[in-house]
Amino acid sequence: MFFVVVLAVLLLSAMTTVRYKKNILDAVTVWTAALIMLLYVLAFFRAMKLVFVLAIIGILYAPIRAYLDNRSDVKQFKQEISGYFKALCSPYLILFVLTVIGVCVATADMAFTWWDDINFWSSDAKQFYFMNGFPGRYGNVSPEFGDYPPVTSIFKWLFLQISGKEYSESLQFAGYFCLNGVFLLPLLARIKDYIENAGFKKTVSYGLYLVSFLAVMLFPGVFNGIIYYGTPADVTMAIVYGALLLAIYDQQGHGNLFYFGRIGLYASILLLTKSIGFEWALFAFAFYILIGKRNKAVFGSALGAALSFGSWMGFCLVNRRVAKLTGAGVKMATSGNYVAPDDTADKLKFFFQGFAFEPMHSDHNLNIDLSTAAALVLIFVMIVVLYNMKLLGKQETKRIALFTLCTGLLAYGIVFLAHISIFQGEVQYMNSFAMGISIARYCAPFTLGMTYLLLGMMFNRLRARNLGLPSRILVYAVLLIIFLTADYTGVYKYLTGYHNSLAEDRAYVEDMVGDEGRKIAGAVADSGYYGKRVLVFRDGHDYYWVHNTYINKEASPVPLVYDSYLAEEDTADSIMSKIRASHAEYVYVEDETGESEDLFSQIIKNGEYEPGRVYNLAQDVY
Repeated sequence: MFFVVVLAVLLLSAMTTVRYKKNILDAVTVWTAALIMLLYVLAFFRAMKLVFVLAIIGILYAPIRAYLDNRSDVKQFKQEISGYFKALCSPYLILFVLTVIGVCVATADMAFTWWDDINFWSSDAKQFYFMNGFPGRYGNVSPEFGDYPPVTSIFKWLFLQISGKEYSESLQFAGYFCLNGVFLLPLLARIKDYIENAGFKKTVSYGLYLVSFLAVMLFPGVFNGIIYYGTPADVTMAIVYGALLLAIYDQQGHGNLFYFGRIGLYASILLLTKSIGFEWALFAFAFYILIGKRNKAVFGSALGAALSFGSWMGFCLVNRRVAKLTGAGVKMATSGNYVAPDDTADKLKFFFQGFAFEPMHSDHNLNIDLSTAAALVLIFVMIVVLYNMKLLGKQETKRIALFTLCTGLLAYGIVFLAHISIFQGEVQYMNSFAMGISIARYCAPFTLGMTYLLLGMMFNRLRARNLGLPSRILVYAVLLIIFLTADYTGVYKYLTGYHNSLAEDRAYVEDMVGDEGRKIAGAVADSGYYGKRVLVFRDGHDYYWVHNTYINKEASPVPLVYDSYLAEEDTADSIMSKIRASHAEYVYVEDETGESEDLFSQIIKNGEYEPGRVYNLAQDVY
């Protein structure tokens, strides 16, 4: 199924390229965004596999449409079909497909170790794989992160189809890489146009294709190396934000349908990648006001994006999917009782130190590890260089500089406020290094997104105004800076170095799940429990929170919630109160010593209680 869907995207992209004179890389990104939105809609009906049928229709549509439009001219029909193949033979597209295949093979043994993946991102994608859509009320596998948007999980689902009926979690890494890469293609499209119009010799052109492709693939890691250790939505959001800004800027040669349709699609993807995406969507709208072409059609783009985000928020509200951070944030904002924590001054100190001096990724490389402040300086230096080379006009430069300054201040201000509000209890940020990594991650849409925009503008203007040697020096300098600041340690670990600790990583995960955790997961392995909340009671004398998170991932797609019991203190009434508060459909009691028997026999019908069994609350419990 996966390959049929990919073929459909490629054929429809080729058709768009030939018929509407678009860059194949832009077309692939637009059609992939459309595919994600289609899967998003199908997910509400747990019918994501229907995309297979729709993909076949798409595959048939392209040649049939070409034939019907050219049936009186066979030569024209053959030329159009030939144009499809020519478009698909784009050097960048071939390199991208080969790279995705290479990453898929290289990460085949990789295991999830990053906490946020264990907590949500990987567990959520696993539930998608088994359920082919969203679960119902109280059915999400990570209740504390219920309203986290689904784009990355949706795209991972597509790659998980490669393994057929056998779940293979490592395919999530390839899916995540491909998703990020697809939204880097518009930047490569601008570079492709520049190379084709710069008058390079063929050998130089092909060399530039290869070098620039490698630079763009390494580009996100300059700003945050966590992409080589997990699947963070923040970096994906940053790349999509950059693609959206570039789409707003890229006005020439596009009709309203393509221009505003692309903006609407990218904005929808941005909003459905992470909840804070609305902040960056608002920034993008402000950017449109500054430099976009005035047209009421933009309200159609905004409405489409708003409906996408609104549908998700509405779905979460109806199905009681509210993240703990969302709830905490709303409570702080509306209670009127918020008081800044006592360590605010210390956090401010660490914030400035992390911003100014600490690298944006936690890896240490022999090359240059940029700090956030250094990246910010480079962004403004680039604006000045583009102005001095007359690639930007005076008014345009002022507007872009103002936009950069204002959105930067807001972005970093919001992140600091988060650290003294919803993150105030997270003590790991009480040092400059951890704070620097946090700033780089949560503000990646600003640093990465703005750099993405400026690079796209630069190559677009260089294509239009070939400045000869100065333009080539600028291009080589930009590529050199990327290569000098890339996270090679992370790349090595991502592609092969993870094998050095693979056995240890897997042993750690097995230990965190534990024998009891595997018993719990085994007890709810039947498909009848998919998407049905199970309340697990564990002995209240011990602390299980971290272990429970690993068990949740193991048990996915079955959502587990936990509570504790104390045989010497709890009563039947207190246990029933906990059950009602859990909104669960089933209950499971973990007990190897038999201490729970007297307590739980009182609530199980006919007193037929046995620990380690799953009980249906509607049928088996009083």
